[in-house]
Amino acid sequence: MHYVGVDLHKEQSWFYVIDEYGTKFDSKSIPNSPESLKKYFETIPKPFILAVESTYNWYFFVDIAEIYAKKVYLANSYELKAFAKRHKKTDKIDALLIADVLRKGYLPVVTIPDKETRRTRETLNYRMNLVKDRSRNIFRLKNLLDKLGEDSTGNFTTYKQLHEIPQEHLMPDYQKIISGYAEKIENFTREIYLNKTLIKERALNDEDVINLVSIPGLDYFSATLIKTEIMDVSRFASFNRLCAYAGLAPRIHQSANKTIHGPLNINRRKNLRWILLEVVFHFIRTIPKNTEKYSAIKRKKGANTAKVVLARDMLKIIYHILKEKRPFYINKTFTVRPEAASVLLRA
Repeated sequence: MHYVGVDLHKEQSWFYVIDEYGTKFDSKSIPNSPESLKKYFETIPKPFILAVESTYNWYFFVDIAEIYAKKVYLANSYELKAFAKRHKKTDKIDALLIADVLRKGYLPVVTIPDKETRRTRETLNYRMNLVKDRSRNIFRLKNLLDKLGEDSTGNFTTYKQLHEIPQEHLMPDYQKIISGYAEKIENFTREIYLNKTLIKERALNDEDVINLVSIPGLDYFSATLIKTEIMDVSRFASFNRLCAYAGLAPRIHQSANKTIHGPLNINRRKNLRWILLEVVFHFIRTIPKNTEKYSAIKRKKGANTAKVVLARDMLKIIYHILKEKRPFYINKTFTVRPEAASVLLRA
């Protein structure tokens, strides 16, 4: 068996190949073109196991490597640093480190999502980026109106509000800038609507997402995002594992008789934690016992702590719904949205 470590970059990748005794077989830099990679993979003795660092552009590389390798792993970049030498760092050393840790069986890995999950994630990321870009343009438009002493209040995501901005008395340059911002905002709004429709159409064919939207506070976007971030809930042996994965578990420092509970972990699924904290207030307001619990914790430990605790409660419900393949219910009464009911009946 041979072990291959790869330090992946944008244009080049450094390969380091060792055998089961740690003896070097080959080490070189290869261009990232599919032809070059396939040609090099054919020269590596079979069977071999490959690991590549989880960089932003791993999709195409893993798809090619899986054709030739017995098994492909994505190395956790953050945890891999614990094995690295701090005084010396090169692409060759990084590739050797990955190969050697893989050979010894200590490689920290992340789950490789399937192609459908990747496609859905990119669709969701596209929507989030559209919303961010629209918000930036709205902020810039309002900023300009404030500078000119004009009224900047109102919802500038609507066609009506954008076209009610008085411009006739302004200088031509300002009119052009305001019209440009308004046009960009309209385009973003139109694209967001089309993307939202696409996400909903796909979600109606996913039983897990249909079950998740029965939870108060979740719509098709948030439910789909949660599903793609968790992927397969059976990966988690317990809810506590999922809670830590989502970044909703506090850091704990314990020594002798002293235990310190710190802030939330940062090296976790940022999008999963973000969406849970975004929608949790709908979950709190809809269910009376959640409202009472939030108020009690808020009085004792503050609003932020109460928000995290209720987000954790919401995640626990999500965990059981995905595990048990059922909708959400309160007091044993199922709550399913009308548009989702027909899909559940067909299933």
